[in-house]
Amino acid sequence: MDKNLIRFLMFLAYCVPYGYLAMKGDATFGTMIFYGLMIASFGILCRTAIRTNNAIVLIIGNVLSFISSYLFTFKNLSEEWGWYFKPFTPMSLLLLITTVFFTIQVLIIFRFSKK
Repeated sequence: MDKNLIRFLMFLAYCVPYGYLAMKGDATFGTMIFYGLMIASFGILCRTAIRTNNAIVLIIGNVLSFISSYLFTFKNLSEEWGWYFKPFTPMSLLLLITTVFFTIQVLIIFRFSKK
C-alpha cells in the first residue's frame, strides 16, 4: 500500500473522538466496555504506527483525537455528566484518560519502534 494512503487513513482514524465515545457510553449505559474499545482502538493504531514507522502520526493523531473529544464533550455536556464522573469533571476525566493513553502509546513506540 502507498505510504501516504496509510498515513492519511491513520490520521482519519485518529480523528474519531474515542475519549468522548467512551465517556458517553459509560454515562449512558453504565458500562466500562467502551473504555475497553477505546484501548483496543488505540492499541491497533499504535501497532500500525510502529509497523509503518509513523511515530509522528501517533503524536499528532492523539492530539487530533483529544481535540475532537474535547469539542464533542463541551458541546454535549449535560447535568447528568456533572455528577456521574465524580470526583472528576467530564473535562478533567477526558484530559486524564487522554494523557494516560498518550503516555502509554509514546512509551510503547519508543520501546518497539525500529531504530
